[in-house]
Amino acid sequence: MTVATEALTYDLPQRPTGIRAFGKSCTQFMAQKRLGAVGLIIVVFWVLIAFIAALVPGAVPKLVDEDRVFDAPNPDYKANPTIPELAKNPDIGSPVIVARYEDPTGEHWFGTDNAGRDIYSRTIYGARLSLTVGFGASVIAVGLGMVIGVTSGFYRGWIDLIFQRFVDALQAFPALVLLLLLVQIAEPSVRNTVLAMGFIGIPIATRLVRSAVFATAATDYVMAARAMGATDMRVMMRHVLPNIAAVLLVAFSIGIGAYILFEATISFLGVGPRGVVSWGKMVADGRANIDVHPWLSVFAGAALASLVVGFNFLGDALRDVLDPRLRGSR
Repeated sequence: MTVATEALTYDLPQRPTGIRAFGKSCTQFMAQKRLGAVGLIIVVFWVLIAFIAALVPGAVPKLVDEDRVFDAPNPDYKANPTIPELAKNPDIGSPVIVARYEDPTGEHWFGTDNAGRDIYSRTIYGARLSLTVGFGASVIAVGLGMVIGVTSGFYRGWIDLIFQRFVDALQAFPALVLLLLLVQIAEPSVRNTVLAMGFIGIPIATRLVRSAVFATAATDYVMAARAMGATDMRVMMRHVLPNIAAVLLVAFSIGIGAYILFEATISFLGVGPRGVVSWGKMVADGRANIDVHPWLSVFAGAALASLVVGFNFLGDALRDVLDPRLRGSR
């Protein structure tokens, strides 16, 4: 009997653990969810580019300071030009010529903007702001939404009534109008923009978490835990939160793309964070000359669209994988 048991034990396949298990899960995810794999590749690409550019600028080829103006000595410079000379050559009175509106070349891969700055470098540096705003606002929205939603859905009663009236009051205002109002009240900095966007995202996250808690709190194992004398905090931490983790993860990943798009929108309108490179501001700056020099708007808009689409693809794939009802879909 002992020999048979040992033989059976040795014949059982060993499940991969640690890094091997994580690698196998990633491989299966990318094989089953092709759009999710595309989204994951796009997100990892931009995260790595922004991270490397911030820490090791020399590791990214052709990357220069985002505010560096490219100019060259003016061979036709004249200290006191006459009016006819200025009419013939407007730059004759300037000792340097700024490289404005240059087309993509080997020196400037994406060309230059109206101030003679490298569009390629500014596009890469703009990823830092987008990712900072997206991740920061999503953490605030999902974190506070989790606290409010779990408390509201678990206790219900008058607690749920108070919290949901607060959520209804926030949802009564259009998101973009409320965002513009909050940003204009305080200084339009990156920190205030992240806080304002996170505050606006609380109602959506709260609704999602609350509905998931309603379904989880009605299960037999939660009722059994309560019957055995488990405290409310233990039930929430050991049984409720682990079972709504999928909802939190999907809300977090999809929310990042929405907040990135929100930041680009207010920057396009001219009320976004100041003193930093923003893709929305770049699109707005290039709009006036898009017919003769479309590169500024094209590359910034393409970067913005790719990152938002990447997070949406990734979030949809995670939802399909983590939701048992959608696990067989592609």
